[in-house]
Amino acid sequence: MSTAASPTTHYRITLRRSAIGLPKRTGRIVEALGLRKRLQSVYHQQSPTIAGMVLAIKELVHVENVRQLELPGTASQAQPELIWVNQDGEVVDAGRLARKAPKGFKVVGNLVNEERDAALRAGRVP
Repeated sequence: MSTAASPTTHYRITLRRSAIGLPKRTGRIVEALGLRKRLQSVYHQQSPTIAGMVLAIKELVHVENVRQLELPGTASQAQPELIWVNQDGEVVDAGRLARKAPKGFKVVGNLVNEERDAALRAGRVP
């Protein structure tokens, strides 16, 4: 199973610049996409509507084409852990569990564990 061969299904939209001081229409578009603060990312399915909204505020956002990684054994879970992968098969967002610190430790940075990243790419959950 090749991770790079699967097509992307969603946009990962990250707000890079604020809409303060710009026309109200621009602020409403940013709000409609669900972006509330700088460097926040949201995921939307690829559609002409979302693409048009992104084009209207293209100077303020960074957009990546991503897809959800399908892990074996997650179909039985009611709320599966979402792991997002870009076109090259690289993990973009490893989900909440990757950011959670082990008991007794505190998260200092925001880097994903390299061993967990390798395990996710191989298709096995650590």
